[in-house]
Amino acid sequence: MADSQSTRQQLYDRIKNSSKDAVVLEEMKRLGFWAKNESAPSLPEILIQKEAALVQELRQLTEQQQKLKDKQQLLKEVRKARLEKSRAKREENKKLRKEAREAKAARWKEKKEKDIVYLGANVSGGLSHTASDATLLGKHQLPIWNSVEELARDMKVKVGELRFLGFNRAVSKVNHYKRFYIPKKTGGKRLISAPMPRLKTAQTWILETILNKVAPSEQAHGFVLKRSIVSNALPHVKADVVINIDLKDFFPSIHYPRVKGVFQSLGYSEQLATLFGLICTEPDCDTVELDGTTYYVSNSERFLPQGAPTSPAITNILCRKLDARLKGISTKLNFTYTRYADDLTFSTSGEHVNKTKTLLGFIKKIIREEGLVIHPDKLRVQRKGARKEVTGLVVNDKPSIAAKELDKFRALIYQIEKDKTLQGKHWKNSPHLLASMKGYANFVAMVDPAKGKPLVLRVNKILDEHGYKHVIKHKPKPKVVAASEQPVPAKKPWWKFW
Repeated sequence: MADSQSTRQQLYDRIKNSSKDAVVLEEMKRLGFWAKNESAPSLPEILIQKEAALVQELRQLTEQQQKLKDKQQLLKEVRKARLEKSRAKREENKKLRKEAREAKAARWKEKKEKDIVYLGANVSGGLSHTASDATLLGKHQLPIWNSVEELARDMKVKVGELRFLGFNRAVSKVNHYKRFYIPKKTGGKRLISAPMPRLKTAQTWILETILNKVAPSEQAHGFVLKRSIVSNALPHVKADVVINIDLKDFFPSIHYPRVKGVFQSLGYSEQLATLFGLICTEPDCDTVELDGTTYYVSNSERFLPQGAPTSPAITNILCRKLDARLKGISTKLNFTYTRYADDLTFSTSGEHVNKTKTLLGFIKKIIREEGLVIHPDKLRVQRKGARKEVTGLVVNDKPSIAAKELDKFRALIYQIEKDKTLQGKHWKNSPHLLASMKGYANFVAMVDPAKGKPLVLRVNKILDEHGYKHVIKHKPKPKVVAASEQPVPAKKPWWKFW
């Protein structure tokens, strides 16, 4: 059956390529039913062969005609096939790009949770430098963090919160400081920038974990443990000449690059130093209201804010070189030098008094080279025979408070005790009379306990009579919380908006 079907198919193919009559003729010849003429074919045979040739030629012409007729259709089908192939390719590429974007977004999200790669314009250039100097850090016995993630874990905050606190933005809806003015003792106003709670917590942690571990120079007495205005005044007692110099705009003149440099000089990587420097500085801001929304627009370089807990310690570290240079020239000219924050004091006695002018020349040169400015109205040379003061204390015989000022304070206490009212009373232009009285009484007790303790008792009695609340601050011990007990963050924490 298979051979019969094959023979029949072969027969059909022969008829298709020739004609039915031609095939029948060939089969009849093969089977002997048609007489073979070896010399020339008969007329019927010629006609059948001719017909077969014409049929084959006609078929070819018909096929060519059909092809020409369907050319536009063929082109259309080709274009359609190409378009479908291109569309499928585009869909595939679109899917691949989407998957790549999603993968990139996932990697970026993971990186943001563990690292900081951008903190704003003009400050992010060194964030890729993450290597700290272990030798320098070991010299100061400072902790080492190999990544921002490790730092955030020790600070018990998220990396995103550190990014939020340190981000340098020209225009922002958030302000990390509350600014207000307080009166100066010498008149005028002093701008105080008090950090908001979250920033203050971070700054306090930096102060206690890093800055307080760096020993200041021997000449620094301001904001240093076991030193005070009394220890600052003692080296100048009974001197023949006392020179007082104040630095102008001390904190505002110390800009972000120098603060960043302080942390780098301690051994921290540029990435961590950048973050610390931004957290410890701020720019001046203008407040702008637009469509019911408040914006804070920075209008200056970042600088040390007066009111941040980290600022005094940073200045003490930054001024170690200044102190070393001023001590060197003072020792060479037989002067004594101390510094309380931005208040510099020099003193000497005997024949060395004649070197005062020479010393002043060197002092001005050194201060200028250190990038600081002397306040033109606060340079005083107190010579022999005059009352000499150092950071508010008289040092002619021993550190003491000026008698006239102490008499005024006693008179104030007497008037309040007599009148039983605070109406019309004031002390040193302070808007908070009771608080300033308490502070001054404790100050007197620190300088001269014999005179100060009776004043403290009288002032405390006045405070109690007028309902003043004595707030005693106890530093709470840090509570260790297990990882399983850590609070679950909100779906979108406040710092995620940055």
